[in-house]
Amino acid sequence: MERLPMEILELILTNPILSIRDVINFSSTCHYYRGIKLNNTLWKQKFKNEWPEISDIFGSNLMDYYEEIIYVYNIFKCIEKKLELMPSRFCKKYEISECELKEWTVLVNEKRENYWYLVTYLMRIVNCTDKINSSDVVPLNTPGNKTQQYYASKVLRHIRQVYLSKEWAIFKSLPQKEQLLENCAIFVAQWCQPHIEISHKIISAKLDKIANAVKRKLKISYPNHRIFDAPQEILDKWKKSNLVSHQWTTIECRQIMQSLKEVLFDDMRFKGNNIAYYMPQNSYINEVLDFRQGLPITLAIIFEAVARRLGLLCQPINFPSHFLLRYSENGQDWYYIDVYNGGNIIRKPIAEFTELVASPVEVVQRMANNLEVSARQHTQVNRRVTRLRSSLELIKLVSPQDISSLVSLARLYMLHSMDTRSLETFLLNHGFQVPEQAQRVVHMLRNYESHPSRSRNDLTGPTEPVERTPDLKFAVGMIMTHLALDYKCVIYDWDKECKASVDWQEQMHVDLLCYGNKQPFYNVLVEDGSHRYVAQENLQPTYVTGFLYLNEDVGKYFSHHNRTHYVPNANKEQEYPYDKEVRLSYHEGFLNLQMETHD
Repeated sequence: MERLPMEILELILTNPILSIRDVINFSSTCHYYRGIKLNNTLWKQKFKNEWPEISDIFGSNLMDYYEEIIYVYNIFKCIEKKLELMPSRFCKKYEISECELKEWTVLVNEKRENYWYLVTYLMRIVNCTDKINSSDVVPLNTPGNKTQQYYASKVLRHIRQVYLSKEWAIFKSLPQKEQLLENCAIFVAQWCQPHIEISHKIISAKLDKIANAVKRKLKISYPNHRIFDAPQEILDKWKKSNLVSHQWTTIECRQIMQSLKEVLFDDMRFKGNNIAYYMPQNSYINEVLDFRQGLPITLAIIFEAVARRLGLLCQPINFPSHFLLRYSENGQDWYYIDVYNGGNIIRKPIAEFTELVASPVEVVQRMANNLEVSARQHTQVNRRVTRLRSSLELIKLVSPQDISSLVSLARLYMLHSMDTRSLETFLLNHGFQVPEQAQRVVHMLRNYESHPSRSRNDLTGPTEPVERTPDLKFAVGMIMTHLALDYKCVIYDWDKECKASVDWQEQMHVDLLCYGNKQPFYNVLVEDGSHRYVAQENLQPTYVTGFLYLNEDVGKYFSHHNRTHYVPNANKEQEYPYDKEVRLSYHEGFLNLQMETHD
């Protein structure tokens, strides 16, 4: 092997089938190969194969790919070590605050590319679908471990927002002609969907596809339209810059507009979502482009983006309870396009709505407010707190003077026992139009931080192992059906008897239960995303999970699902070590029942 020419060796190693890890393993096979400095071109190819989404960021600026690969692997090791510490630190906390993730902020800011390395690695963890077949506790870094995914998800959300906060500052500093509405919508979608890679390139390509469909229809009806003679560099310019006027004659504009409306509303069937108006997906441009229904503002942004690519100027009009596009064929006779209702035309005098033309910043503010309303009014419990927190933090970024939203955010932090120091610092350092309002919020936060109960909320790590009593029938990790309400849930905690307040017991009519409050009560995660406190007599074991996988807090307590039950993670197992025997007894019983049924 030592006589093998280096050129042939590198040709073999450049095979796309071989990963970076394969090349590193090969170089470790003997002292001779460990000492060889392989060609930078080889490492560049491996880097691009392994992380294609990152390689585009560097362009031709990266000189030593081997050193960068070593750096990336060290970053990945750092991520794993930090994630390993999180369960013991935060297992008693419902929400993790910005201050508690400060070390991740430092890591992101250490180097420009670190954001992409962190996102790439965390996305692989969060989106891993590997199955774990074991009834025992598994290491945190086991692929598919729900606890690792839970904390990776929290970190991913945080670093996305750290990065996007900087992007927002850059966007606001751009000249108005470069502040595109579609980029506003992409920004909002990225902020609220941290676990999905929503790129400008992909969204732009989908808008290009619609614009091309319009041109094809236009070609059939008006084959001599001048748009077909327009140079590509001109079309690209319209795509990347806001227009100040139409690029065609009145007749030519009318022809494009007709084709555009036919494609969007007749062929592609874009429409307003009247059935589920408050679904947050109606505000996300990626979802609206895929499912072709949404809110007026998102549909209007898509319409404007396609029209701009075709040389038409459409201006956003920010009504208090609606969102339209203003359009004129000759700069004098204005009318308004109701994109939410199939492109219906509303003709009004120009003076009536001139002052309502919205800037891109105002569009983002409107979208953020819509998302807050959506989080409060949408009936689905699952992820509601996360959605509300994200929308309020988005409003804090884009509308920093909105004191009512800051009060709502402060209350949300206090409700979930979060560290409020970052919000207090913001209130003290940001210049408010009415400083007294901010001071009142700061006073509220300081009273909260100094309250004696805060010391209890700061406890971390598992408590002492809990002993079982003969009255306890069920165990942590068991899947249950509520006998009265018929929902599926999983037990993550229990009390030997009811410990809820007297008011709660009266409200829930605990006294009407056969065993009243002198029976075990279980804390459970429900398939609708909620947490509930249930009496033992109302529960019945099952192995049917229903929609429990949708509950985002499953990973906080359990590492994986194993056929008939959820397996507690290391912290929960340490807290309830004597539940395993009961859990496995039911597990074996369910398996025997399944075997008998099949026989």
